[in-house]
Amino acid sequence: MHWFEAVTIKAGPGMMQGVSSVEAALEVMRVWPVKPKLRAAYLACAEVLDGIGTVEAAREAFVAAAREAGVLREG
Repeated sequence: MHWFEAVTIKAGPGMMQGVSSVEAALEVMRVWPVKPKLRAAYLACAEVLDGIGTVEAAREAFVAAAREAGVLREG
């Protein structure tokens, strides 16, 4: 697993979920609408799995994709 500091997302009405790994991020993004930041997050996560990207960059891209999808818990 490729761990990072947890990001809290809205998983459904009144439900929150903490995502703390590249692998978990890839799993939850599967159901989000395909938009530019989602594509970038998939690429950043894939680069980590390929050994050429950083976990920090993948987390940042995941946060941006979650914000774009309207599921990021802010604050």
